Amino acid sequence: MTMKAMGKGFSSGASAAFAGLKHALSDKGVRDAYVKLVAALMVMSSWLVVAGVWSVFALIPIDPQASWWLVVLYWAIRVAGILAVLFVTPLVALTIVNLAFPLLAERLFYSALAVIHPARAAELMAQPGIPTAKALVDALARMALFLGLSTLAFIGSLIPVVGSIGGPVAQTYLTSRTVTWELLDPYFDKLGWRLPEQRQFVAAHRSAMVGFGVPVALLMMLPLVGPLVFGLAQAAAARLVTDVIEAPVEPTPVA
Repeated sequence: MTMKAMGKGFSSGASAAFAGLKHALSDKGVRDAYVKLVAALMVMSSWLVVAGVWSVFALIPIDPQASWWLVVLYWAIRVAGILAVLFVTPLVALTIVNLAFPLLAERLFYSALAVIHPARAAELMAQPGIPTAKALVDALARMALFLGLSTLAFIGSLIPVVGSIGGPVAQTYLTSRTVTWELLDPYFDKLGWRLPEQRQFVAAHRSAMVGFGVPVALLMMLPLVGPLVFGLAQAAAARLVTDVIEAPVEPTPVA
């Protein structure tokens, strides 16, 4: 993929995110489904943030007798750990809630898709989808991949100078891509795509997925405000499908 194509894919994904969020706020059917999902996400994400920050301080204690440079080092590690918690928590919360209440995310996604593209929504909803046990295995494998790569990004962020920039950039990329991946789960489910097919899809649409995921992930990181974005983002994913993923391919101009 050329740099120009990657840039176009990124901007298309970002445009779909903002258009989708605007649509989700304006549609009554989406708003009704949104309330239940937000309630569950608010509880889960709040608990995960508190537990994560407490764990950072508990695992990285600072000796009162430590020299000043050690204190600075440990506080730098604590800050990096807290940032990692804020990046990872939204996706972990979303995955847990989707596993516990899968119909909430599906209802939001297809409520939005039914308004944008009724025929496509009806076509997908008529499909049986992936059996629950197999969908659970795929969701856990997807989360394990994300947590493993996030751990590497966190370790990389501890490298002096280079890590302070590269670590957050890598984590932003991972979170943005995986948030979009998770939000498209109701779509993949009805297509009957297991993890191998999903990974091929993600590779093919990487730029658009990151472009969509960046604004969504950054909003989700905000304490208290973040959980309010979850449901809207789930509905907004329908716009990504119609405007980018399944949009008609423009013919290539003949030289």
